[in-house]
Amino acid sequence: MKVSPVVSHSHRVLSGALLVCVATALVLVFFAINGPVRIVRVSGDLTAAERVAVEAAVMRRLSGGLLGLSLDDVVESVIALTWPRDVRARREWPGVVDVSVTKDAIVARWGAGGALNSAGEVITGAEVPDASLPLINCATASGARAMQIFQMLGQVLADTPLKIAAIEEDALGEWQVTFTNNLTVSLGHEDLLKRVERFDRVFRNVINDRVDEVDHVDARYHNGVAVNWRAAGPVGQELASLSRSGKNK
Repeated sequence: MKVSPVVSHSHRVLSGALLVCVATALVLVFFAINGPVRIVRVSGDLTAAERVAVEAAVMRRLSGGLLGLSLDDVVESVIALTWPRDVRARREWPGVVDVSVTKDAIVARWGAGGALNSAGEVITGAEVPDASLPLINCATASGARAMQIFQMLGQVLADTPLKIAAIEEDALGEWQVTFTNNLTVSLGHEDLLKRVERFDRVFRNVINDRVDEVDHVDARYHNGVAVNWRAAGPVGQELASLSRSGKNK
């Protein structure tokens, strides 16, 4: 059976026209889907200022259409704000980028205007940290080291009424903690856990019922703590221990 050249030519023309239509449709669909990003939707337990910061970080990555947007770049730009812990981004048609942000809880203020999260990371949030949070000032220690001490104090003293107001490390590396009742305790720079545990025992057995009379506690001793009482008396300083083997900062 012979195929007519006219019919064969017609088939080729029809096939070519069909391919052109399909290609044109694909191009039109691509441009329709790859329209400009018009909305940046931010979700997560964030403050208004934090949402604005995330939106601004995403907007800096917008160039071209929705399909040309790099979601990895979006995630990196939001993570760079330092306070987000986990960031997820996805495209939604038409023209929407959805960004979900999870952040670590801020547990303390850090120096002048910064904050410290539960992982010991120093962060700069979009807002000034809550003034009711404990304040940590360190001359040399990192945020991670400060958070270790903060958590250690919280664990050892968990069953006491003491609440941390401030922790400070001086240029010599010595630590001091101040509680919300204005009681201060000097800890020095070594054996901090043992010193806090000794202070805890003395607090429960000696200080707890007379805490308003205490001015300062010095825990920089091998086997005890020195309690400085506010009230004047024959003995201004009392070493609350069975033995005293000298102070070791």
